[in-house]
Amino acid sequence: MENLWSRLKLSASLKFPALFQYEKVSTNATLTNMTGKFRSNVWDPTLIIAQIITLQCVYYVSLGLISAILLKIMDQPPALDYLFNPASPLMYGQERILVMIAHVINSLCGAIALWYIIQRAKQCLDFSCTLHLFHFAVCCIYSGGFITSFVWYLVQLVCIVLMVVIGEYLCFKTDLKDIPLVGSNKADV
Repeated sequence: MENLWSRLKLSASLKFPALFQYEKVSTNATLTNMTGKFRSNVWDPTLIIAQIITLQCVYYVSLGLISAILLKIMDQPPALDYLFNPASPLMYGQERILVMIAHVINSLCGAIALWYIIQRAKQCLDFSCTLHLFHFAVCCIYSGGFITSFVWYLVQLVCIVLMVVIGEYLCFKTDLKDIPLVGSNKADV
């Protein structure tokens, strides 16, 4: 089995060498080519597009699950109109409030997704606004026209603010963690 695994790794590394190139850094090796920055600021459109698509997928999956759970409480069947059509005849009274609550709860899930996928506090606003811009476009296409509901825009604005503030907080909290030094003596600190 190990021989098969070794052959698979070898053939994959020959076909896709960029995926398998890495440099092992140990405490005994000398560190060269250090630029003095924590992260590089290289423009990588493939990474950005992949992050946008991943964030959008996580957003819709979590929104669908949260909406389905909340609508199940009200004995209502889940429908795409709840997610994409604010002028839907399905949404009246308590269903409309549940969908708004689902969006607000989903902004918390979106903040966690920003923290896990994006990992940069400076980019939380950009990705959150991009996500909601695409959501706005999908809602306009699905509903067949421009959205005229003031409440929908207000809920989306609250969701953007929550997602950005909580996402930035989580990213900052992660960035400010102590960096463990491997092999260091605690008495030297």
